[in-house]
Amino acid sequence: MRALKYAEGLIQMYDDVQIFFAYLGRTLTEFYGHGDELFARWFKLTPDPAAKLQEIINTYPIDLVHSHNAPDSLTNLFIDLFGNRIPIIHDIHDLLSTRRTPYQDGFNNRKSYQRIVEEEKSAIERSHAAIVVSDEILRIISLAYQLPEKALVFPNYIPQRFVPKKLPEKNDVDYDRVRMVYQGFLSNNKGHYDLMDIFAAIGETGVELSIYPSRDNPTYRKFAADKPNIFYNNHLSPEDLFPELTQYDFGWAGFNAAFNSRHIDTVLPNKVFEYIACGLPVVIFPHKSLKAFLEIHNLGIIIEDVNELMAALLDNGIEILRQNLIKNRNRFTIEAHIHQVRQIYEQVMAS
Repeated sequence: MRALKYAEGLIQMYDDVQIFFAYLGRTLTEFYGHGDELFARWFKLTPDPAAKLQEIINTYPIDLVHSHNAPDSLTNLFIDLFGNRIPIIHDIHDLLSTRRTPYQDGFNNRKSYQRIVEEEKSAIERSHAAIVVSDEILRIISLAYQLPEKALVFPNYIPQRFVPKKLPEKNDVDYDRVRMVYQGFLSNNKGHYDLMDIFAAIGETGVELSIYPSRDNPTYRKFAADKPNIFYNNHLSPEDLFPELTQYDFGWAGFNAAFNSRHIDTVLPNKVFEYIACGLPVVIFPHKSLKAFLEIHNLGIIIEDVNELMAALLDNGIEILRQNLIKNRNRFTIEAHIHQVRQIYEQVMAS
């Protein structure tokens, strides 16, 4: 999804950019239902990534490679093959060394923790620049590794075309029926997306929680059918989802910190920017990067425990927060910030 957002911004804002996508697993359209159309060509690297990369570089006039860190081994392979010829930017949106549960979204990671750290260190220290999703990731890797000379913090902004042009008129929240929404990935592996216990606790407060999964999860469908105030909906495309989200009062982005608390402190997930675009104050636990972002921009509510939820939603400052969010929601689009990525591209190519 992060690669898709970069492509949206670059194609919208610059007419001199052509983007190719080399991948190991599935294309963006196969993952999300859209996105392939933004790229000039697609190249599947398996079963022999090195040979395919050699073919691509020998065939097309590639000026720069923007490589995503899941897996870090792909960045390292490119550096080994072409690091002296073509600049490479290493993009870290999921810091694998901070996780205790497997990365589920894109490749099968069966490597030891030591191997994960070795590959992470090598990719970061040998790249020509780094782009990271949060200040906390930058802080962690700057303490652990030798950073490239150029580094940029670039959150998961939303494409402008997905920002609803109009929001429904809302008076004060009807606290006899508070409607909250969660949209995104769900898992059952005790990791940070294993949210059933949290969802059940939210429902028990009397808050209605509607779930829109990024991919259907039958376990959550069955779970919601048995729990009060929990509603499971079918997956929707972004074009259909975001107008739907505007109907709710709040967006939930609190994660299960039982195993991955250090990792969760690094994240600024897509859903946060999508809730903001739809006019929804974001509700979270005090995950470090998220907490700092919401507090700096006055965009959300931080609670320590679900038992605090209703009291937090009844706070007199909520409507002031909501109006601030609505006023500023267009500041968090990919188009408003993509010039920072273009600038680092130009700096790396020039050097």
